[in-house]
Amino acid sequence: MVFDGIARRWCALDGDARVVIIADEAREALARELAGELPGRCRVERYDGSGAQMERLRALDAGDLAVALFSMDAFLGGARAHYSPFGKPEGVRAKYAFIRLDIGRRSLEEALATPRAEVEAMLARMAAFGDGERLRVTGPGGTDMRLNVRPFTTCSHFIDADGGMAFLPPSETSSEVVPGSAQGVIAVDVTVGQFYFRNELRERFGLVDGPVLMRVEEGRVVSVEGGRMARRLGELFDELPDECRELVELGQGLSRMTPTGLTGVDESIIDTCHFGIGDGMRSGLHLDVIIRAPRIRAERET
Repeated sequence: MVFDGIARRWCALDGDARVVIIADEAREALARELAGELPGRCRVERYDGSGAQMERLRALDAGDLAVALFSMDAFLGGARAHYSPFGKPEGVRAKYAFIRLDIGRRSLEEALATPRAEVEAMLARMAAFGDGERLRVTGPGGTDMRLNVRPFTTCSHFIDADGGMAFLPPSETSSEVVPGSAQGVIAVDVTVGQFYFRNELRERFGLVDGPVLMRVEEGRVVSVEGGRMARRLGELFDELPDECRELVELGQGLSRMTPTGLTGVDESIIDTCHFGIGDGMRSGLHLDVIIRAPRIRAERET
């Protein structure tokens, strides 16, 4: 049961607490499926952005649960003014869960079945790396990268007390890469993310269909080699300013899911890590590339 995972395992919902799911038109069918798993306790409201809807949420008690379930289009189209992945709506006392945008039912169900102990263990492992630590990241596909990182951070994925909030399913913990420190090869063997430049989708990409080898020197991607997808990726980089090539992030997934080709899902898989290229605020690009079965360790341990 998907909603049992949301309500009990991750949100510590009591048996008599009320639940409200706010969903846009595209996500309403899934919302009603989930609500059907809690008959008599859960209602679904179509998002309208009205003050009256917000007042109904503010009327919930601290032990109740408000769930935000949106498509990317609805979120960017206005819902983000009221619902954030990382902060509760103003004045809402209830527990609050924001569900990853556009996630499918299968991925949601798989991820919510992830043992909480595995998530906590991964968070602790990545948090143990110190500020400025030089890491080596290797993978069976041929990835071999060395880079210095800032401390790993994440958002809340567990609600253990009344009034708490969580981003669900558990997504990632990530670190800023020290500029200029990254050296090596990224062999992308899961997913190349959707390629947006200044909010314009240039290429959808997805699950890799052949070799994608990204060579990194002094913190920047200097070449992309491989098959059709690699050639197209290289062409796109050639069209953009040089700062779009900067390696800025190392992220580690936290949930057990099957790869889909969607960045938001695949970067959250616990047996993958991802490299983020481009500071979106500064360069207009942030592209995630995802590798499987990474080994991440301090270089001093190798």
